[in-house]
Amino acid sequence: MAAAPSPEEAWKSGIADENKDYARIPHAMLKIQDAAYLRDGDIAVLTGRKGDPGSYRWTDRPGAQGVLRVTLKAGKIAVTRNGAALHADAITKNIPVDTDVDISGQPTQVDAGVNGWRLFVFNPQNPAAKNFKGVSYFPYDPAFRVGAHFTPDPKRPARIFRTSRGTDKQFYRVGTARFSLDGKTIVLPMYADNNVPKRITSFSAFYTDDLTGNGAYGSGRYVDVGDFGKFPPAAVTIDFNDAYNPNCARSPFFTCPIAQDNIPLAIKAGERDPHLAH
Repeated sequence: MAAAPSPEEAWKSGIADENKDYARIPHAMLKIQDAAYLRDGDIAVLTGRKGDPGSYRWTDRPGAQGVLRVTLKAGKIAVTRNGAALHADAITKNIPVDTDVDISGQPTQVDAGVNGWRLFVFNPQNPAAKNFKGVSYFPYDPAFRVGAHFTPDPKRPARIFRTSRGTDKQFYRVGTARFSLDGKTIVLPMYADNNVPKRITSFSAFYTDDLTGNGAYGSGRYVDVGDFGKFPPAAVTIDFNDAYNPNCARSPFFTCPIAQDNIPLAIKAGERDPHLAH
């Protein structure tokens, strides 16, 4: 039986997977060239010139004509391609509309506690993907892998975060992690997208630190906590080497919560600011 990878080995593997997700897989994030976010009652029409993949964009202009039309009504999605109805499940998989252009979508939170749909236009020739050089992380430092005492919040209240697209997004404050780092005691709130204990299998912190805007991304970073078994755990491990930037750091087509909680230290671990030379 093969030995489990060390934390540093798992970190290296995670970075390799992240690079694939950003630019190499068929629906890589940087292959997205446009997005539409639908609330109930909204319509999105895909317009573009056949044979010109970079021309395809969503519009909600009244009376617009296009190759694809998507509506959301009473929580149900409906899709037509060139006037012919498609099965609603098609949008969650892949709808080709032209050479090097296809569409995929999924339910998402479009405002605080408001569910809707997110629709992406993928173009494998998108320059953002072709020019991607890879993510950049600080060197692995085991000092930033910490054990923390977890105190659950029995009320698991909703907390509203402003997002990169100027909307709001709701998460639930499921508790706090208390740990020591660089001689300081830190209490960091943790959030989940569900407030039903048996459905909480992971949670995250959205944080700023002394490097935010000075080597780390200006809207903060995220770090996830999982593999703790049944919620609530008494203790968790937080590895800040795995801290990552929101997708919005590289793509304008995502809706990412802006961090509100601060760690009063320079967390010289995790992903660097992608807009700086390293």
